[in-house]
Amino acid sequence: MAVLDDMDRQGIWALDTHRLALLFPKEGNQLNISLSRQARAGYITRLSRGVYVNPRARSMPAEPLLAASSFLRPFDFAWLSLESVLSEAGWISQIPMRYTMMTTGRSGVIETPYGVIEFTHSSCSKGMEGISFDPARSCYMADPGRAYSDLRNVGRNLDLVEPLEMAR
Repeated sequence: MAVLDDMDRQGIWALDTHRLALLFPKEGNQLNISLSRQARAGYITRLSRGVYVNPRARSMPAEPLLAASSFLRPFDFAWLSLESVLSEAGWISQIPMRYTMMTTGRSGVIETPYGVIEFTHSSCSKGMEGISFDPARSCYMADPGRAYSDLRNVGRNLDLVEPLEMAR
């Protein structure tokens, strides 16, 4: 608990097993067993395989699932896009039941205690055009035009998009 509290004071609220192994070198091969035990006791929360969150962390962002996307896909670039952005912009009336993100890595769906996040592969041929960092969410985010372009490029259903909203 003292280590978690110290990490929280440094602004670190999520850790992967590699960093935890550095913090607890004496655990060695027993680290995964210890992490499972700590998760069952509620001291840490398992976000996904190899990624843990300090649920007591005061430094945890308001939307931990979005901020944790960099932990879930540490070697890939990812940005909030597709239906998530279009819904917030009012371009579609439905509210998605998961965060939809584009990624330079592989596609996949990850279910966590904080919600579901869907990664969709993109070659990112447009570069960073229409993508900016949102400090309130601690993640990169597409503007509505880029999100529509991403939706079209990956072949997702465009029927939900309201054309009148796109003209604005």
